[in-house]
Amino acid sequence: MKAESEKRDSSNTPAQPAYPIGGTYCLETFALGPALAKTVHFSYKKNQSDGSFKDYEGDLAGDTLESSVHEKRVAGDMDREMAKDPKLGAPPVVDGFVDSTRSLHSTRSDGSGWSMGSSGQVQAFTPWGLFIAKPNVKQVGTENVAGFDAVKYAVDTDGQGQLEKMPLTLSGGLKDYTIKGNAWVDAKQECILQYSIDYDEVLKDGTQKKTHYEGSTTRQ
Repeated sequence: MKAESEKRDSSNTPAQPAYPIGGTYCLETFALGPALAKTVHFSYKKNQSDGSFKDYEGDLAGDTLESSVHEKRVAGDMDREMAKDPKLGAPPVVDGFVDSTRSLHSTRSDGSGWSMGSSGQVQAFTPWGLFIAKPNVKQVGTENVAGFDAVKYAVDTDGQGQLEKMPLTLSGGLKDYTIKGNAWVDAKQECILQYSIDYDEVLKDGTQKKTHYEGSTTRQ
């Protein structure tokens, strides 16, 4: 999807981004394109203020995608019940958390597995969903990111009103939120190479939750 900024006046309206921001990540783009001769490594991390995290590392080369996933999340009642029965093979509950690690092997010949290995991981680990709310996005320059020519964007919800934020506050049951950070987009393939995004939520009861997203793309 294209990021958009609400027009207020000509003096403070952010420049319209030339490329998609938030919804298209290079893991998907590269996996759907021609087979890569050299390995490209993708790293996507999500850390939350309650101690939960998601950590994805993947290597894409030729017709294979080798990935590892490490997750830690607050345990629910079902997790605790399943952990009591060794026959179920469920991960243990330690200090109120479930901590698990798994490996994924995807090949281009397996269409559904290939899609899950690329687009499925993007949806699970990146902040793509935050950009449905269309935070202000402004181009701030160009840089070289791990050998890729990239366009840098700043993301910032400062100055946006509650009406503009309504899609996310309503769907998330929130009182307010802020999204701040930067994203680097491949100038040729128009996909996100790198990002660092902070998402702070204020629930209706005033409770605050913080989430930090960080991702990178590197040639091996």
